[in-house]
Amino acid sequence: MLDNGILGHRQFAEPASEKRTRRWGTHKVSVEIFGFRRKPLNSNPKYQAEMDILFTVGRLIREGKIQAFTYSELSCERFAQTIGLPDFDALARCEIKNCEPAIERSRFFSGEFPAYVRKGGKEDRKRGHGDNPISQISFMEWLCSLDTKALSVLINQRALLGLTQFDVESLLHLTCFRKLCVVGNSAKNYPDMFHVWTAQRNSMDVFLTLDDTLCNIARQFAITKEWRDGYPTKILRPSELLHLMGIEHPDPVPIELDRFYSPVGVPQ
Repeated sequence: MLDNGILGHRQFAEPASEKRTRRWGTHKVSVEIFGFRRKPLNSNPKYQAEMDILFTVGRLIREGKIQAFTYSELSCERFAQTIGLPDFDALARCEIKNCEPAIERSRFFSGEFPAYVRKGGKEDRKRGHGDNPISQISFMEWLCSLDTKALSVLINQRALLGLTQFDVESLLHLTCFRKLCVVGNSAKNYPDMFHVWTAQRNSMDVFLTLDDTLCNIARQFAITKEWRDGYPTKILRPSELLHLMGIEHPDPVPIELDRFYSPVGVPQ
């Protein structure tokens, strides 16, 4: 499964323009050409190196050596994301499949779409969106609050709620998500824990991320017998995925720094 940090950093170019002199009859005129340049490098060289490996990840997906997945809650988080030219998109032409969320939020929470797709954390409140009872975090806090009696009522009303067998099985194993949330240590990390849980419920081998917090959580939990026995999904950075697959050298990044590209990707 691909974390949104992976999908959010897939595009390596940003819009740019250059002044060029062109001959118009017997005159020279200055014109502004619009195109692209590589985005500035990340201030953390190690983080940038992980981003650069996304071109290798994309190739592996296109070649069918790995399968890539996303799901509805990850899609909510990248609702406003824009995708640029495929020439500079590390995951261009990759088939990214959808899988089921561990529990479908819309079966329990519904409302206006702009509120539904929000994460619901401090950043949303800073932007003036206030408390949001149908946000990701609100839903996940509610899941953590359910006791045995409440879970029994929900499961008994499965037909009325439209719950699938997958939803019911997740409710029966809600302890897994709660334990992840305890390790996550804060409600702001609950969505990430839900992403990992969804990957586990769908029997994913790897949850691929650039997020240091998630990787640190994985390191803390991976040393326990509980994780080894009950949590088969590995939380890995791109470089760790390549190491797992025996790939020593990542592909080069096909876009140069300080070079202007026309809209069709041809260097000028």
